[in-house]
Amino acid sequence: MYNNERGITIMKKTFLTIMALFLFSLCALANEKQEVLGIFEKYVSDANNYSANLPDYYVKDAKIIRVVNRRQGGQKAILIPYDRYVKELTAHAILAKTVGYKNRYENRKVSKVNGDYKVSANRIPRNDKKGLPCYFVFTKTSSGWKIKEESMTTNVQTFLSAK
Repeated sequence: MYNNERGITIMKKTFLTIMALFLFSLCALANEKQEVLGIFEKYVSDANNYSANLPDYYVKDAKIIRVVNRRQGGQKAILIPYDRYVKELTAHAILAKTVGYKNRYENRKVSKVNGDYKVSANRIPRNDKKGLPCYFVFTKTSSGWKIKEESMTTNVQTFLSAK
């Protein structure tokens, strides 16, 4: 009987250890999601205030995608080189700030994808009523969570002639 009780005690300790590790993992995962969402909130605020530190939210050579809703129907995805994106971001900031252009992001969802976190949302530009889909993929770097991929659907046709 003594051996049976000892075996049950060992099984209980093993089970409790496994459960503790599992719960700790869930907490860490929840904390990472909250951390990424917090960084996304800061990003949105800085973007809407045209902060000069906006490029700091991205990894070098981040993948920037614009999915254009074509006037004749359908969509076309355009890959924007990161250096061009930063240059245009800086160049257009003064005009955008002057006209009060801002984006709202609704229906935010955070999901883990291959060790990174994807924040999906409905982006509502200043004069839009229904919004457009977008997503941001955040990856962990030595200096914190950074955007490694960004995709926004847009109605701006000039992206179709992007080089």
